[in-house]
Amino acid sequence: MCCKTGNTFGLLFAIDLKKYLLITILLCSFYMRAICQSLIVGIPSADVAEKGHFELTHETQLNFWQSPLRWNSFNFFCYGINHTMEVTMVLNNLDNRGSENRAIGIGFKKFIPFSLFGAESRIYGGGNLMFNAINGKPGVWCYSAFAQRVPVINTRLTAGITYGQSQVFGFRNLIEQGKPVRVPNNQFCFMAAFEQPITKHFSLIADWYSGDHDLAMFIPAMQFEWKHHTFITGYKIPNRSDGFNAIILEYMITLK
Repeated sequence: MCCKTGNTFGLLFAIDLKKYLLITILLCSFYMRAICQSLIVGIPSADVAEKGHFELTHETQLNFWQSPLRWNSFNFFCYGINHTMEVTMVLNNLDNRGSENRAIGIGFKKFIPFSLFGAESRIYGGGNLMFNAINGKPGVWCYSAFAQRVPVINTRLTAGITYGQSQVFGFRNLIEQGKPVRVPNNQFCFMAAFEQPITKHFSLIADWYSGDHDLAMFIPAMQFEWKHHTFITGYKIPNRSDGFNAIILEYMITLK
């Protein structure tokens, strides 16, 4: 049964890049207005999609100055079921190199609002049930965090913890009995973020995962918002010495 499941997901990811981009463009051509962003850059934000709204987000990680060319993408689909909770679907590691941890997942995110120091505060958490697209094996990714606005300057600081299995965090190389082996990179780690609005349409943002997994990186970025569109451009700096630096390009649109 696992093999059949793996083949089914493998067919899904066998769509070539041109077809994938065409599908994305067609989906993005139907929109209403943007409400909030369900990611900061790479970590989940304290926001959720507004009730009855869909959010479609595509993130590209691109390194064209080293050989061979490296391109990876993360794709998120969210639907707001009420004002504090959304359901999600994710499509991870669709890339040009046949990543061994390409995965699809379904899950949720919820926040609890309150006020601290006279400013907005939120505790939030969520998770996804993940399936590896190569072999169909299931896994999980879950997280919990606290986000606090700073009075007057409106900075939002976020800190939390997360646990992910190989469907999210990938694999690592070990030496066992003198032979190299690939083992699942299942880890608990910390995550943190910074969001600073500069104008109504422009913000400086950054986020970070600790550890030595595939998402362990620091990403400083700039965010531009215009009506129903959100654009992010940043730069990925991996924690691991064998990771690759990359330009980050992210686009979100909201559908109703």
